[in-house]
Amino acid sequence: MIDLVKLHLSAGDGGYGRVAFRREKYVPRGGPAGGNGGDGGHIILKGVADKSSLVRFSGVKEYRADNGQAGGKQKCKGARGKDIIIEVPVGTRVWLLAENKISQHRRWRYSLDYLLNRDEVEVNKFYLEAEGQAIPPREKDELEPIRVEKNVAQLLAGVIRDSSDSLKGVDFNRLPKQKLLEITAPGQEVVLCQGGFGGRGNNTFKGPANTTPLEAEYGTVGEKKVVVLEQLLLADIGLVGFPNAGKSTLISVLTQARPKIGDYPFTTLEPHLGTLPLKGREVILADLPGLIEGASQGKGLGHAFLRHVEHCRLLLFVLFLPEEIVFDEDLSVADQAVHLLSQFEKLQQELSDYGQELINKPFIIGVNKQDIYSKELIKVTQKLFTKQQQEIVFFSAATKSGIEQLLDAFDHILG
Repeated sequence: MIDLVKLHLSAGDGGYGRVAFRREKYVPRGGPAGGNGGDGGHIILKGVADKSSLVRFSGVKEYRADNGQAGGKQKCKGARGKDIIIEVPVGTRVWLLAENKISQHRRWRYSLDYLLNRDEVEVNKFYLEAEGQAIPPREKDELEPIRVEKNVAQLLAGVIRDSSDSLKGVDFNRLPKQKLLEITAPGQEVVLCQGGFGGRGNNTFKGPANTTPLEAEYGTVGEKKVVVLEQLLLADIGLVGFPNAGKSTLISVLTQARPKIGDYPFTTLEPHLGTLPLKGREVILADLPGLIEGASQGKGLGHAFLRHVEHCRLLLFVLFLPEEIVFDEDLSVADQAVHLLSQFEKLQQELSDYGQELINKPFIIGVNKQDIYSKELIKVTQKLFTKQQQEIVFFSAATKSGIEQLLDAFDHILG
């Protein structure tokens, strides 16, 4: 699953103002008639409900909105640059890596909810010796990385310079970044990069003491940013467990989702969503990729998995006993029960190591594959978990036994 994408974004620059004079028959002394430049286009981020991943951004490295056109003769204003609207799934978070000065100015002084006015930006003039002369080049507009400590500055610089859209090989948790915003609802729109303002033409500068002005304004530069889009799954219930716990089978039983199912690790490599009718309402279930020990340090699907857990309201820990343990005659039912408790504790530890907010989420403990456990094992396991002040629900995704009790537990917590 593509859940991290790096993009270079450039709003359009404002068009140059024009230096021009009326040149009409019988108007020997036509005055200044240079028009104003058009404003540059914005780059707008929009949340949509019908997209569930960032896969369409694969291979996309940058977006550039149109520049405003230069002012024309006869006081004609240049056309405004066209905006770019980038549609992203609800649950997309935007991180900033670098930006130009005008972007920094808006972000620091105001916010992304505020659009700058023309009088709040610096506008520079240019001067010509004669009409038609080439416009002098203006100063370069450089990107500046966000302010970071020296020990991680090199890492950030390398990521910004990398022309690829991918962050492969980069520990995203270690990457210096500034959170900009989060798209939380369909239809939400944010001007991520504001376009520049068009420069004024020489007609603006005429006056009694300046009847033939040879001056006009450069358009202001548009905002530029290097950002990372991070997709965070939005679900009511997230299924958490080690590989082969039966999460994919369970979500296929509870919903219309049809994830890949197999008896080997990592059949689920990306989250699958399903809709569960629950006592008069619908809730979203997410079958998350199997967790392994060390996920909080990036092992396996690691951080990608744990990021998705962040946006689930309720977690279902799906525990199970492999058949080799269930039918091992050398293990007592007490040993098998301890194995289940240890599995739960390891899952909790991985969530805790990643971030305290994960371990504080409400959760239900479910033990799958009830159909192959003895009544004695179920009884001993329930007693062991009760001692730990934890309640558990036994069920079988294969035979659908215990599913009603599981649904009652969902309803009780989600209200």
